[in-house]
Amino acid sequence: MKENRIDEWSIRKRWNPFNSYKLLAQVYRWRKIERGKALPQPVLVTVDPINLCDLRCVWCNSEFVIDRRKGKRISTSTLIKIADFLAEWQTSPEWEKGVEAVCIAGGGEPLLHEGVGEFIEELRKHDIEAGVVTNGTQIHRFIPQLSTCTWVGVSVDAGTASTFSQLKGKDLFPRVIKNMEELISYAEKKKAYLGREGQGYGVSYKYLLHPGNVGEVFRAAKLAKDIGCRNFHLRPMGIPWNLVGKRESIFSEKDLRVFEEEVHRARELEDERFGVFTITHKFNQRLTVSNAFSQCYAIFMTCVFEPATDGNASHFNLGLCCDRRGDKLLELGENLDVPEKVEKLWGSEKHWNIFDRIDVSVCPRCTYQPHNQIYEYVIKRDFMTYKFI
Repeated sequence: MKENRIDEWSIRKRWNPFNSYKLLAQVYRWRKIERGKALPQPVLVTVDPINLCDLRCVWCNSEFVIDRRKGKRISTSTLIKIADFLAEWQTSPEWEKGVEAVCIAGGGEPLLHEGVGEFIEELRKHDIEAGVVTNGTQIHRFIPQLSTCTWVGVSVDAGTASTFSQLKGKDLFPRVIKNMEELISYAEKKKAYLGREGQGYGVSYKYLLHPGNVGEVFRAAKLAKDIGCRNFHLRPMGIPWNLVGKRESIFSEKDLRVFEEEVHRARELEDERFGVFTITHKFNQRLTVSNAFSQCYAIFMTCVFEPATDGNASHFNLGLCCDRRGDKLLELGENLDVPEKVEKLWGSEKHWNIFDRIDVSVCPRCTYQPHNQIYEYVIKRDFMTYKFI
């Protein structure tokens, strides 16, 4: 088998939003991660407004938390308080600026929450950038607010209506594509923030690779370009944290060959505006889990505001890993009633005790693998001798 089956992106598209080398820009911040000292506030946090979804994807990595907290939400008023807190969160005088970006995502579909538009408006009022991960079925409800985001990633995961229905449980492919077209058109006509120049802005057509859609990569990429998407963003599916060791994600040799052929065809669609990005560096050669680090420092770099366990919409939980939503081990705070309590928990002994207990060998495919590798090999051990530029 080849060491690398296919390049993740073409050379001319190297400086893109999916390139984990951008994390090196945070070295100055992460160098301050030390037990017993004030931690820098995260540059990015994730906010899950609601544990509810209108689709049922066969690979759902949020099934655990949706099934156990179904319909639980963070109230609109609490979302606004969180936005205000993030703008002011300052863990020490040397960190003058609060959180700089928020990813609105979910253990569920975030746009099913009626207050997401107001939340985005509040974030932007504080000059906090917003990105949204959505399945696309509800985009039409929030087009003006979504157009003020930096990016909107739509998890389409198919190139045809039949495959969409088979993998996602409902026949909503036409609605999703129409919603994406309308958002792109609106952003362009209004010259909105979403429509700014640059590979990192705009609407991304997200594609979670699965044996059931491996043969539609080119078709989906072509559709993405035709409707005006900036990026076609593909990554292989992973195993949910609660099923690691119980179920395997297996791509056959035939699947891998088809994938390679499809991506080569898709790359021919690229131009100055449109790019095809296949994010495989967080996986091994067979596109399964490969967490090449020994400890999880990422829990000091970002966090997740989630609906509260007690179901009180004015409360929220503070999780530490978007890949292990609902895992009690990774929850720093439960049923918090005011965002300011986050400051006391961040960098606390409880925070470090969680770090001590994490066994990365039982983690699923890690979104934050590059964070951990950079800390371990660049900051802690300086394998790159990074001062020698």
